[in-house]
Amino acid sequence: MGRVIKYAGDAAMEIQKETAEKLKAFARGERTWAEVEGMTFAEAKAIAQVGCELAAAGRYEEARILFEGLVAGNPKDAASRAALGTVYQKLGRLEEALTEYSAALEQDPRHPVALAHRGELYLRQGKRQGFTDISLAVEADPHGRTAAGRRARALVKAITLVAVERLKGAPQA
Repeated sequence: MGRVIKYAGDAAMEIQKETAEKLKAFARGERTWAEVEGMTFAEAKAIAQVGCELAAAGRYEEARILFEGLVAGNPKDAASRAALGTVYQKLGRLEEALTEYSAALEQDPRHPVALAHRGELYLRQGKRQGFTDISLAVEADPHGRTAAGRRARALVKAITLVAVERLKGAPQA
């Protein structure tokens, strides 16, 4: 990655025209910092993979640092926002998790991880939006390719079974 800010020793630092334009575009909200710095998709994906591995190993604070950095560099990255939400959820920072899931869904309204996890948090809070999110997560991942999609399917089945049992026990009119 080429860096915008470079140490030039005693020599005067010179900002090239292209760099100046990138910085102006960043200031106008037209570019992310990752774009200004020249971070490639492959580099971001590699960092995210390390974050996922850290989280899988239970090293949530370290994963949080990586995902917060990815989100700071590119707040439009739905996958990093959803992953950060998951890490926050594991750390018990539920309001921050909801914020990240919602931000991920602003970028990608069909993101199965954000939908499933936000839906589950909403259901725990007794909010009806949770049912909508869970059903949308199943629609977004109908074959259960993600762990979140499989979890959403299991929740739909459990909710349906509870509803059927309640209907069976209800007095007939």
